[in-house]
This record gives sequence, structure tokens and C-alpha cells, in this order.
Amino acid sequence: MGCLTSKEGTTFQQKNVRVKDCDHVTGLSKKQRFLLKGSWKGVSREFESTGVLWLVELFTTHPPTRACFTQFSLLGLDGELQECEEFRQHAEQVMERIDNALFSMEDPDTMKSILLETGAYHRRVVGFRPEMFQFAEEPLLNALRCTLDERYTPQMEVIYRVIVQFMTQTLIEGYNGG
Repeated sequence: MGCLTSKEGTTFQQKNVRVKDCDHVTGLSKKQRFLLKGSWKGVSREFESTGVLWLVELFTTHPPTRACFTQFSLLGLDGELQECEEFRQHAEQVMERIDNALFSMEDPDTMKSILLETGAYHRRVVGFRPEMFQFAEEPLLNALRCTLDERYTPQMEVIYRVIVQFMTQTLIEGYNGG
């Protein structure tokens, strides 16, 4: 990716700023974070539908995760779950929690704190295991791809993959008491 430029005339101090920028806790450069924030606006208008797509795919591809949601575990995946108001509200709340973390991206301590707290909360969910956060990665990326459609470019896919992996690792760290 190369955060340092090879332009002549770039001072040592300017190079240090660029290196520090690449050292952002998320692994994203300043430009990538800017692009993510712009793209996320499209997702934020569709939190409920994106969250529903995400969780339904997660429950379909990793059925043990569904058992952790006892209030939804008996609802059919072929439409009954998607029509359940309580499920749709939960899906929207999960997306809002991600939004809170992403909104705080420029304050890494706050962002990490939100994710660590969320990870720790999941210790109280009966049957939940930390690897379930990893199971959620691809379904989330697929839901984002569906929501953003043509705005989910190869460049944005890389950015979303990096941020989702960062969030997953931080959630696991929080779950494990980090």
C-alpha cells in the first residue's frame, strides 16, 4: 500500500506523519477511513435490512449461532424470522452498535472500548463462543455487498474486510477479558 511517498522534497517529519497514519489501530490509512465513512452512510440508511440479511445468513451458515438467540430460534429462516418485529429491531440495534464503533474511528481508544465492551457482553450469552464472531465476518461482508450494490467496489471490499477483521479481533479480545 505504501504510505510513504518517494517524492523528493518530502521532509522527514512529513514521512513520519504518513507512517503514523498507517499505524492507525484499524490498519486503515486516513484515506481509507475517509472512504469507509462515506460508504458507511449508504449502509446507515439501511441498518435494519442489512442487519437482517447479515443475521439470517449467519444463522443459515452457522446454525449453532442461532441457538444463542433463544427468542428467535424457533422461527423459520424462510421468511418467518425476517417478519418478526423483535428480530428486525435486534438486527438494527446490532448495526447501530457497529455504527457507534465506526463513528469513533478517529478516537481509537473509544472505538476499542465500544468493541471490547460488546465482546465482554457476549460472555453472558448462553452457548456463545468467541469463534462465533469470526463466523459472522463473511455474512456481514455479504450483507454490506448487497446493501451497497455497485458502491461495493473492489477497493471498498478491501477496506470493509480490514475493518471487519479488526472489529472481530477486538470483540474476541473483549470476550476473552482483554
